[in-house]
Amino acid sequence: MASAATCGLILLGNSGVGKSFLANRLLDDDGAFESKFSVRSVTRHTEWKDMSGAIGKHIYSVANIPGLVEANQKLIDENRIEIMKAFEQCPFAIVLFVFGSNNGRIRGEDLVAFMRINDAYVFSAKSLILIINGIPSNRPPDYEEKTTELLQELTDIKKTHIYFIEKATSEKSKNDIHNLLYEVIEKCEPTYHKRKHDIELLADEISRLKKESEHRQDQLLAQQHEHEKQEKFNVPSGSTLDLHQPSAQQLFTTIIKPKSDIIDDNKQFDEMMKTMEAEHNRNMERLKRSQQNRNTDEWKHLTDQLKIECDLSKELLEQMSSTPQVIVVREEQRDNVFQKAVNAVSGLFFRDEHRSCKSKHSKNLRHDNSEDNFHSSASRSLNPHHRNPTNN
Repeated sequence: MASAATCGLILLGNSGVGKSFLANRLLDDDGAFESKFSVRSVTRHTEWKDMSGAIGKHIYSVANIPGLVEANQKLIDENRIEIMKAFEQCPFAIVLFVFGSNNGRIRGEDLVAFMRINDAYVFSAKSLILIINGIPSNRPPDYEEKTTELLQELTDIKKTHIYFIEKATSEKSKNDIHNLLYEVIEKCEPTYHKRKHDIELLADEISRLKKESEHRQDQLLAQQHEHEKQEKFNVPSGSTLDLHQPSAQQLFTTIIKPKSDIIDDNKQFDEMMKTMEAEHNRNMERLKRSQQNRNTDEWKHLTDQLKIECDLSKELLEQMSSTPQVIVVREEQRDNVFQKAVNAVSGLFFRDEHRSCKSKHSKNLRHDNSEDNFHSSASRSLNPHHRNPTNN
């Protein structure tokens, strides 16, 4: 039982994660608690050992407590009673929860144990330390960073309270662990731990809870991987690409080609544009002339010519080896533009024909045989010297 003059250092975690080893490092005594790798070394009852010196302002008593998750309900019930008893004996304490690792992954049973104990006590952040113990020395360089982010998401504990300890291989490494633990504990403050309710865990639900925690871990790892891919290609983390409705930037495709090919394409494009401009000017002159003589065949021929011109432009663009840096109008938009042009020309023509028919009808009523008495509004607008025949 803890001394009344001390604060508690309560080490929690499942069997086999190295609680007894870390407790011995705190006490700087390899024989304080049995920590050999064997079935007999499993802690079944809470053990207390007082530290010889203070850490910061406090002198601590170290509690080595059984793990929570076991294979059968009887052992689970015994262990949860031991854990609750330790907090009753020394409620003013700092909690060190120890996680093991399985090929670099956080073990599902360790997450289950932490969640159930934390749910019963709601540990204060200022008196809680999470330790991932026994990590290999040949781990990836970003292992600590990624695992810290993962554990922070899984436990909602700030990363400043998460620490990693390598597997001890020498007396020097043991001493390094001792110094690290002292440094970490000195940053914390003991708090009173009051139980909200009993620790609850059923053996039948352990398998399901482990799978849920492992599934959640897989989801977070997948999100980390996706985030790394986005950073690699300089894509903002919150953005998504809409494959069905492309943005304005997605309408353009950049293709890296040899410089000589780009020069040839630009030259071909310039020549094509000159040809199209000359053809356009010729068609505009023909349009003006056709408006004056109102020849039906001429209108039809001009309409056909405009369609041929548009089809030629499309064919030339498709024959180019690369698309130049110009604004590309979608096919449906091009068709709409062409249709509007045809409608405008047709409307002008049929309006002119309608007025011509009306003029002929009026002339028949008045028995007037002059063909130049009436002109369309379009002809009048293009001929400033025209005067109303009634004023002649």
